[in-house]
Amino acid sequence: MLSPALLHDLWQLIEELPTYALIRWDDIRLASWLLEHIEHRCRLNAEDHKSIEKYLDSHLLLIREMAESEEYHPLAV
Repeated sequence: MLSPALLHDLWQLIEELPTYALIRWDDIRLASWLLEHIEHRCRLNAEDHKSIEKYLDSHLLLIREMAESEEYHPLAV
């Protein structure tokens, strides 16, 4: 299970990634990039590593849908 802090860091990283990458990269490239970069930000033990892999596998569609939504319908800030 991911800690709230690790989950926050992961989503912060996702938000920093350009929309084109979130939409156009294939699942393997996107998940690998995110995993590699979260490892640079946080020290991950083996359990955290596996948890992030599982989380990304089950949330890539959501991540892409959010990116597409923002690309076509940016939120007014």
